[in-house]
Amino acid sequence: MKKTYAYINLVIVAIATVLLGLLFVFSIPDGNIYSPNYPVTDNWFYNGGGSPNVREGEPADPAKPVFDPVNSISMSKEIKWSTFNGSDLCFSTCNLNFKIFLDKELIYDFKPKLRPIYGDYYGEYIHVVNIPEFDGSRTLTIEYESLLKGDWTSFRDMHAESGASFIKGILHRNFWKFVLSFSSLFLGILMVIFGSFQNRRPTKMIETMSLGTMAIVLALYTHTGTHIMFLVTGNPGIIRLMEHMCLVLLPVPAMLFFSAMTENLNSHLVKITLWLVTGNFVLCLLCLITGITDFHNILILSHAIIAIVTGFMIFMFVREMKLDKERDNRYRYMVFAFGVLFTTGTIDIIRYYLPGWEEDTAAATRIGLTVFFIVLLIYETTSLIETNKRSLESDIQARLARVDGLTGLSNRLAFNECEDVLQSGGSGRCLIVQFDVNDLKKVNDKFGHLEGDRRIIAASDAIKSTFGTFAGTWCFRTGGDEFMAIMTGPDVEKEYDKAVELFEKYIEDYNENERPEIPLSIPCGMAVYEGGGMSLAMTERLADDRMYAKKSEIKEKKTG
Repeated sequence: MKKTYAYINLVIVAIATVLLGLLFVFSIPDGNIYSPNYPVTDNWFYNGGGSPNVREGEPADPAKPVFDPVNSISMSKEIKWSTFNGSDLCFSTCNLNFKIFLDKELIYDFKPKLRPIYGDYYGEYIHVVNIPEFDGSRTLTIEYESLLKGDWTSFRDMHAESGASFIKGILHRNFWKFVLSFSSLFLGILMVIFGSFQNRRPTKMIETMSLGTMAIVLALYTHTGTHIMFLVTGNPGIIRLMEHMCLVLLPVPAMLFFSAMTENLNSHLVKITLWLVTGNFVLCLLCLITGITDFHNILILSHAIIAIVTGFMIFMFVREMKLDKERDNRYRYMVFAFGVLFTTGTIDIIRYYLPGWEEDTAAATRIGLTVFFIVLLIYETTSLIETNKRSLESDIQARLARVDGLTGLSNRLAFNECEDVLQSGGSGRCLIVQFDVNDLKKVNDKFGHLEGDRRIIAASDAIKSTFGTFAGTWCFRTGGDEFMAIMTGPDVEKEYDKAVELFEKYIEDYNENERPEIPLSIPCGMAVYEGGGMSLAMTERLADDRMYAKKSEIKEKKTG
């Protein structure tokens, strides 16, 4: 029934996930909804002004603004109301401050105040500009100033489109990127939590927690290319800082995971990695606090450290393969996935330095992340199955080690463990019952040890079928012909009297039905253990004395 409830929950989660996906897939299905969408990237011209870098009337490309560190630059375009009827001017900018004029009327001014923590520029920002209604044609003018030179300064994806449609288009285009990043984040959090409970296996704990930490860092880094995080926060500066800091910190969990997996946590390469990343992190903090330079200007240092640490891990892997050629396939698959992830990450680093690749710098890493986590799920699933299998085998072996092979009762080891529980006060008041099988040596000498074993099995069946039927009672074979029972419960004395009555009746019926040449006889003795008074050893000795007294009584009846 519990499994059924678990499956019901999984079905509900699956349905909810599908419904969430439908939000990003379908629009309103019926009726006519007209939302014009016109590109606004053509027919721009530079205006004259103080900048020597442009000439009046020269064609302008919003995607490639001209940089001038001193003067602002303006470009204009003739527009008609028919283009913007029901639409907004939608686009994103990267590291530009600008104003938009309709003829000479200022309709939009974007110049964010950058806090020191954001650095010298803000990254990418999404804009939806409402164009006031007008008649005929007007001149749309953009006056801008670039915050830096290069491909990381531009107007992007400029369209005349409904603001709602523009935002929805961003969500549609980036939905699966967002799902991948969010899944990595969620999986990473789960692995960190799961790993923290594996304190009995420190190396496995570090491996699992480092892998989870790496997943979280990569999820935050790849989030920045989806634009969805920006739509949630509206703060591109902090997103830009988060992206950079993720690159700074990434080598640490990656190296710890790899060194734990290869059992090289004591390697000097791990310590070197920690020192390199710590130094880089401190340097970034100094840039943020003092404002000496933007942290982006030392990004090459982060890339260099990633390359160095990747070299460390390749060296450790090659050495490990030479030393241990018996590694299982799961290990090799994991190293392959790790290699794919770092290869795609290297591709993104190279793309970053090439002109024309300024958008979505984590695109290749996201592909590597997909491969990595598919293999990770296979790896962790097989590891879990193998661990559970070993755990089950260990549990079976532990149980077998505490079971008497001949009778199936608990053995002396189990009784010793039960003694420890009693002495720690874990069971409260209880009765200790001692049993001894009479005439076992005589049976062995006269009929052989096989018949003696049958006598021991018959004795154990008598104890299990009587004393063993009462709740809170444990039965043990503690020696060759010696047995013990521990009885607990609120009315344990009454239950003991009933058990003795059943026990004597069982032996009587056995002798009558089986008619052994030497009748089965099992004297028993009992003593009460309460924890605070008589010691457990003294209680057992008292029960043993009473059992031997019963044994003597039986012998006297036979001789009398």
